[in-house]
Amino acid sequence: MINSMTGFGRCRKEGAGYAINVEIRALNAKQLDISVRISKNFFEFEDLCRKSIASRIRRGRIDVFVQIESVDIARKAPAINFELARYYWSQFEQVYRELGVSQSPLVSELLRVPHIYESSEAACDAEAVKEPFSAALAEALGQVVRMRQVEGQALLDDLTARLDLLSRDLEVVAGRRDVVIEEYGTRLGERVKLLLAGSEADESRLLQEIAFMIDRSDINEEIVRLGSHIAQVRTLLGAAKPADGRRLDFLIQEFHREVNTIGSKTSDMEIVQAVVRMKTEIGKLKEQVQNIE
Repeated sequence: MINSMTGFGRCRKEGAGYAINVEIRALNAKQLDISVRISKNFFEFEDLCRKSIASRIRRGRIDVFVQIESVDIARKAPAINFELARYYWSQFEQVYRELGVSQSPLVSELLRVPHIYESSEAACDAEAVKEPFSAALAEALGQVVRMRQVEGQALLDDLTARLDLLSRDLEVVAGRRDVVIEEYGTRLGERVKLLLAGSEADESRLLQEIAFMIDRSDINEEIVRLGSHIAQVRTLLGAAKPADGRRLDFLIQEFHREVNTIGSKTSDMEIVQAVVRMKTEIGKLKEQVQNIE
């Protein structure tokens, strides 16, 4: 099985007089990279976020947005600091006297002064909020994990189909190997005889050189290795434990290396066509593997 690295989760919970909104977005990344944005009054919850995410996600860019607001009107609404209000009122009265204004200041003028208001959120009960916050975090994280699993299944289906195509073309290459070697040996022997026509040469030495050149052009080693790599990928994808995307990426790179070598060793038309098709599928496999956790 495999998990995608992309996912999204959102949850809202209420408790202890607060409304807690948790939103989590997961994207591709080489390592586990967690970013938490939360009110400064609840910074102590950041560590809880990181530990919870790290316990369920191995890799990816994880952005967490937490909003905690009071639903208690008395606590949520800004309160008037009466000490500051009295100070500003005395200042208004002094200004009126200095300017010789006969009427008194208006309360509406005082209420337009922003500095007399203060938020009561400073006295928040983080311990009381912890339980509903943990529940919201767990539910949002669960949504992310489930979405990554669903997308992982779609990736698995696509990867399996492409591996089948790759295996089919590998069978084509393997089926042509003996024929290509025989044809190459025949052509090489004829060319050597043509070049040495009328001259004396050590026949056993010539046969050794021909055998050496044929061996260098043999693609059996690459066929075996590529088949082994494909089998390893299938095993990883079929395991009960989620496959490691980095290991899959390494194996796909090995696919490309072996196929390139096969293409460089032969000019047989059927093999060349199979190599082109395999390179196309390997390119698509590499793109898909970048999305795996």
